[in-house]
Amino acid sequence: MVDKTQNWSSNWKSSTNPSKQRKYRENAPLHVKDKLISANMDKELREELDTRNITIRTGDRAKVMRGDHKGREGIINRIDRDKGVVFIEGIQNERQDGSKSQLPIRPSNIQLTALNVDELTRIQKYDVDDVESIKVDEEELEVLEEDEESEMMQRMQEQSDTEQDDEDEEEEVQESEEKEEPEEQEVEYEEVVSQNIGEVKEELNNLEEPDYEAALKAEKAGKDRKTLVEYLENKKED
Repeated sequence: MVDKTQNWSSNWKSSTNPSKQRKYRENAPLHVKDKLISANMDKELREELDTRNITIRTGDRAKVMRGDHKGREGIINRIDRDKGVVFIEGIQNERQDGSKSQLPIRPSNIQLTALNVDELTRIQKYDVDDVESIKVDEEELEVLEEDEESEMMQRMQEQSDTEQDDEDEEEEVQESEEKEEPEEQEVEYEEVVSQNIGEVKEELNNLEEPDYEAALKAEKAGKDRKTLVEYLENKKED
């Protein structure tokens, strides 16, 4: 796997070249990308925190400001720092087959309306007077936790189903291979030695493990040809 961070420089951040700015964001290490996942806040949050932007966290409530879903609001339930997008609960894309998937949204297209402050260290430096006025309702976070638990259980079930399918497929392959294995057929040496001497030698040579003792007994009990008897005795001794 190519390590993009080897082709990255913090100096690109101050460059006026758009391509270097894009390269800075795309190739940045994750701890830098984490800081890039930020969004502006609504008027109440700005006044309380005395700042315009803040790094996004799962559990924050956000409002979509641009695009087809403009005006919709929900809890951020997933952040993809590598791609620089967030996912908001309830905002989905519908595929042609009818299935749905969450819509990735750029942080620049949302505005935070409430924050997840389960860890107060997040807002310590802002000297917030009224924490209750900026925090997400506990009921909203409980719904998020339930959704995360449900999603985790679904992934576990899908993984279990996949493993079971793999086991079933492996068993089917084994059964198929067992069926395909040719059964060992018992050689009827009486029929073998009933042919002419040349054909007898050729058929014995084609057998994986010819039993020359059995062939010799069958020959003596049948035609008892001296030439073939001597040949089989020599083979048996070898």
